[in-house]
Amino acid sequence: MADGAVYKTLMNVDTRGSGTYLDGAKKRMRARIYDLAHASFEAAGVARSMLHLEDRGDGFIAAVDARIPPVRLLGTWLAELHQRQRAGNEDLARPLGLRVGLHVGPVTHDEEGLSGHAMDLVCRLADSEATRTVLDRSGRDLVLVVSDSLHHEVVRHGGRFVEPSAYRPARVGLKEGPVTAWFHVPGEARPPVPGDEGFDTRPVDAPSGENGGGASTGAEAEGRPPGTGSGHAAPAPGHRPSADGRGRQAPETEAWPVGADAGAHWDITVQGGTSVVQDRATFQGPVHFGGGAGAARRSDGEPEGREAGTRIAPSLDRHEGHGDDLTDGRR
Repeated sequence: MADGAVYKTLMNVDTRGSGTYLDGAKKRMRARIYDLAHASFEAAGVARSMLHLEDRGDGFIAAVDARIPPVRLLGTWLAELHQRQRAGNEDLARPLGLRVGLHVGPVTHDEEGLSGHAMDLVCRLADSEATRTVLDRSGRDLVLVVSDSLHHEVVRHGGRFVEPSAYRPARVGLKEGPVTAWFHVPGEARPPVPGDEGFDTRPVDAPSGENGGGASTGAEAEGRPPGTGSGHAAPAPGHRPSADGRGRQAPETEAWPVGADAGAHWDITVQGGTSVVQDRATFQGPVHFGGGAGAARRSDGEPEGREAGTRIAPSLDRHEGHGDDLTDGRR
């Protein structure tokens, strides 16, 4: 331990997707973070005189006086932060998402701020790709990642608002090499972590945020609908461009584009998504393939000569080929 270093509980708080906030929204976002953090510190009995905070633009780092037991931050402080964040996010078009790292170790103070390996570690943990993905996969708005030593010394013993079984370990790659970290998502009994089956595969359109928010542009942070504002024009509901550039109303049905010599073609109905229909087409499903233009239909509405029912293409798949040849489906 370096001369003059003292053991403290170290904290790093980062914001999800901070780089996509517009300047005005980022200013309000930062104000919300400090309001949440300080109200939670006060509720946990941590006076401002017992804190050293340094702003990081999209969050802060902090060293908490050693007289404050770490279990109080893991328990009361985190519980207060979670509940206050949930309440505040109900009024936001884009919910505030936070990554919090905690570690206990020696840190040095000087006139420029905090330094030391322990400080580096807590910052690396909160900013790691694994922590970002755990938050993203959880569908919620808050994730806590703690060091292996903090888990061993404090978390595994439990405490007020600290449930050891709600923490899950995973190996996390850092600049200095892989380490073991423990993840906790308030409200989740067993959050998904690296190493779980399917962890690295997330549905393209899966929502993020326990209040329905997710990755978005700065427009939503300003309270505007997505895709609106300066330089953006959102299409009217139910009116989307077709493959030939003409507008159409939902539900959308249009013919597979083929040449005069290409043989039969199909009508395509897309429910619940935008369809781009061309030679190399991307569909969002469910997509139903019905009879071609001018095809005879039976009394039950099905094309003549075909079995009852429709063919349904897998959603979000990319199909190559023409007409009825849809055997090569790739994303």
